[in-house]
Formats: sequence, C-alpha cells, structure tokens
Amino acid sequence: MALLTQFDPIVNLQSLNRWLDGEFPGFRAYTGTSTEETWRPAVDILEDVDAFIIEIEIPGIAETSIDMKIEKQVLTLTGARETDEQNPTRKTIRRERAQGNFVRSFQLPDTVDTEKITAKLKQGVLRIELLKKEETKPRTIKVEMK
Repeated sequence: MALLTQFDPIVNLQSLNRWLDGEFPGFRAYTGTSTEETWRPAVDILEDVDAFIIEIEIPGIAETSIDMKIEKQVLTLTGARETDEQNPTRKTIRRERAQGNFVRSFQLPDTVDTEKITAKLKQGVLRIELLKKEETKPRTIKVEMK
C-alpha cells in the first residue's frame, strides 16, 4: 500500500528552532531552508477510497501568497505571512504567531492522478484534494455461480 508521506529532511532542526525561540526569544537556529525566518504550518493528511486530502492551517494568508507545484511526484507548497511591522511608533513586545515564509513538501504515491488536484482556502485552512488514479481504486467483482 502506497502512503502519502511528508518529505522534510530538516523537521528536527525546525522543532529545535521553535523550542529555542520560546526559551530564548530572538535566538534563531539554522533551519537550512532560508536566511529569512521560516515556519511550518500544521498539517493533517487523510485518505479515503477516492483521494488523499491534505489540510494545512494557514490563517491570515491570502490565496495570492501561496504557490503550489509538483515535480517528480513531490508536491511543494510555499507561501508567506507578512509581518505587521509597518507602524514605526509601535514595537513588538511578544510575538507568538509565526511570520515570514513557509515551505511544505510531500512525496506523492504513484496512485495520485497529478492532473486532478484541487486546492481551496476556507477559514484559514488550505484543503488539497489529490484524486487517485481510476486503475488504483478498489473495485468489486461479482462472482457468478453456475
């Protein structure tokens, strides 16, 4: 059985980065992806008979700030949550909401029809539906008795 798997070789460094930032505000560990601050939105991956479904929490991000591409069976999402530092008379005392760029990549199984992928953003959750190829779906064969 082919599973949809998360493709992220630096997840441990990013977890360490989040922990260090909580313990030592302002400290940023190297994440290996960018010189800018990066963050990882929470993801749920579901499967039913017809499709895999990826749900990603990205509140506060516009559809126009999200890019999605597929290359060699890897689905990659990139986007950004802009900082709200435009007011020069205001300073941040504490920041818990992630700002900046994010990248999430997923290795797709061969059962996904990459021509039939849809994505919808609703109430801060991006829902990506990855339909399975018809030939890989289970089917029922009726046995006739003679």
